[in-house]
Amino acid sequence: MTSRRNQIKRVAAKLFIESGVGGTSVRDIADGVGLLSGSLYHHFPSKDAIAFAIIDDFLTELISRYESVLPHVTGMRDELRALVHSSVDVATRHPYATEIYQNERTYHGPQAPTQIAAAVYRAHGFWVDTATRASTNGELSPELDPAEFARMVREGVWWSIRYHRESLTQRGTTVADTLLAVFIDGAARPALPPPDSTTGSRVARDRLADLEARVAALERRSLD
Repeated sequence: MTSRRNQIKRVAAKLFIESGVGGTSVRDIADGVGLLSGSLYHHFPSKDAIAFAIIDDFLTELISRYESVLPHVTGMRDELRALVHSSVDVATRHPYATEIYQNERTYHGPQAPTQIAAAVYRAHGFWVDTATRASTNGELSPELDPAEFARMVREGVWWSIRYHRESLTQRGTTVADTLLAVFIDGAARPALPPPDSTTGSRVARDRLADLEARVAALERRSLD
């Protein structure tokens, strides 16, 4: 059974992405949960504390998932696959947390709470470490800066999660596999080889020789 505290966070999270933390009142949250405003304070001291808890819960589970899966894989492809699929899976369980973090500069700007900033830095570190190892081992293209590559893949993951938020439960695996296909394998199909000009020329020569032979045969018949 969902606890009252988790119910409050779930209702508040949806309101926060619709109206922002600043545009959502404690009364809005209490009404959504079916509580009196005063009763809400028995669970959280403020709406900002609710927003903090939503993001902190998400980051805690995300880091825990990274730590649990990465020791069991090796190589850039498998490590990135683990990071991408773990991110999508955790985001599916916390569908509004990343969007609240992205929308609210209080949580990712200079004034971000120390606990949140430290957790974000730690989560980013898994991506950078993976890209750095891949660069050192020669798995990552030498033209790519590891930190920049890690940032682009990571941000691609979070913005894709935001875009597909409403259908993430059904399409999470497809979203993750598409991201991996783009960033690891590339989006362009391999170029088709050019036509074999040697073969084409040989066929043309054979046809011309056959035609010349027929003409010569007709000329001999006419002379006979």
